[in-house]
Amino acid sequence: MPFLKRLFSTGRKILLPFLILIFGYSGFNYLVATKPEKPLQPRNEQVWTVDAVVVDFKVAYPEKSSFGQVEASRKSALNFNIPGEVETVAEVFRNGNTVTKGQELARLDQDLLRIAKDEIMVQLTANKTNIEELTIQLDLRQKNFDRINQMQAAAVTSQANLDEARLALSMAKNALQQATQQKNQLELSLKRANKNLDDAVLRAPFDGIISNVQIGRGLVLSPSISVGSMTDLSSLEASFVVPSDVFADTEQLIGSEVKVIWRSGGREIKTIMSTIDRAEGNLAIGQGGGRLYAGIPVGEDGNWIIPEGAFVEIIYSSGRVENVAQLPEAALYDDHSIFVIEDNRTHRRRVEVVQKSEGVVFVRGDINNGDLVVATRLPALGDGILVKPSGS
Repeated sequence: MPFLKRLFSTGRKILLPFLILIFGYSGFNYLVATKPEKPLQPRNEQVWTVDAVVVDFKVAYPEKSSFGQVEASRKSALNFNIPGEVETVAEVFRNGNTVTKGQELARLDQDLLRIAKDEIMVQLTANKTNIEELTIQLDLRQKNFDRINQMQAAAVTSQANLDEARLALSMAKNALQQATQQKNQLELSLKRANKNLDDAVLRAPFDGIISNVQIGRGLVLSPSISVGSMTDLSSLEASFVVPSDVFADTEQLIGSEVKVIWRSGGREIKTIMSTIDRAEGNLAIGQGGGRLYAGIPVGEDGNWIIPEGAFVEIIYSSGRVENVAQLPEAALYDDHSIFVIEDNRTHRRRVEVVQKSEGVVFVRGDINNGDLVVATRLPALGDGILVKPSGS
């Protein structure tokens, strides 16, 4: 009997936890099975607030930008055309000074040049006297020949006398001709001497600014040595390259207005309006287009507005395009499509990009006047998205 009591006691201790687990599990299943069901709530669709623009087809003049550099259309190296020793240098002949056309900058020693000119003048004076004498002699020889010729015709004199008179006349003519040729040569030499004297003075070829000065008194120079350079600030221009398709309409671009912006360190220093003066005339294949030139005007004080060598941005019209809609660049997606809003939902439309400008695109295609186009860039935008135009 004690054995049975111990067995019953041990079995009760083992079964009790199992019974608790079984009753707990059954109770949980019962509660889950009898839990009241709630009706499913419909999920609210997200509405995207977007910017929108209205399609308006019209004639447009898209703007493009290019970068270029301000250059002088006219520059000159300063040098003497004859060799010599520098005698004087003008005070104004210094880097950065502005000079006017014809202003004297430097002068070579002219003593030997003046002596050479005086020698020619002396020879010309002697030649002039000689020609006067030879002219008188020729006149006398001519009269003597005419008289003897008449006498020979009347058989009053011999043929030998006539021949002698003819020979004397010919010699007089020849002497006068040689003296005249010598006079011409002396006059040419005089012109050369005067030019040498003029070339011994270095003058400014035009109004401009001096730079690269390398000269001093006593310096012996040759025509191949440059003593400085000049830049014509009244002929500054900005040169820039435009794409080939734009360069093809050069005739329309010549005379059109452009905006020239001079920046430094990201800061806008000066903005002026200018006009395209000319095109280079040949396509620069290596640069991807053709080069155009826009003049840089001079200020009211005669000084430059934008200096030579400055890098500038040029905003120009790429020409006339018809029947296009101007849209923000954010409205165009990579596959050349846009999204039109109809009944507050987006619908994809394919378009042709006619021109691109800074921040905008000019398109035509499967769109109509008055269509409302999404102008906000959304990463997951597609057909049927619920949107709300901002401001509506």
